Amino acid sequence: MAKEEVLLQLALFEQEIARLEQQMQLIEQNVLEIENLKESLEELEKSKEKEIYANLGKNIFIKTEIKDKNLLIDVGNRTFAKKNIEETLKIIDGQLKQLGEAKTNVLSKMQEIQGKTEEAIEEAQKGEK
Repeated sequence: MAKEEVLLQLALFEQEIARLEQQMQLIEQNVLEIENLKESLEELEKSKEKEIYANLGKNIFIKTEIKDKNLLIDVGNRTFAKKNIEETLKIIDGQLKQLGEAKTNVLSKMQEIQGKTEEAIEEAQKGEK
């Protein structure tokens, strides 16, 4: 394999690794957000309080009264369904499982590309001898 071809191939591998690292960051960010949500729901489920501060977004909170602990969940395509906390936690666990699988897939692809990179370098070194 010509030196130019190896360099081109290595550059492509580097771009792919960068893309996969970006995907991994997004996955890890989603995992963190979902784990925080899960923790908040578990605290809400245990709480006997009748008032909480609800996040309106961008760290702006409003004191609100809890009349019941049923939640309105977006189940996809802007379709909402009422769920209790236990049902919601099951959905969250499913999402965490999917994110774990996605993380495993990304890591596998990264390892595969790393292997191909090492092979290309070895082949280039053989060609230099």
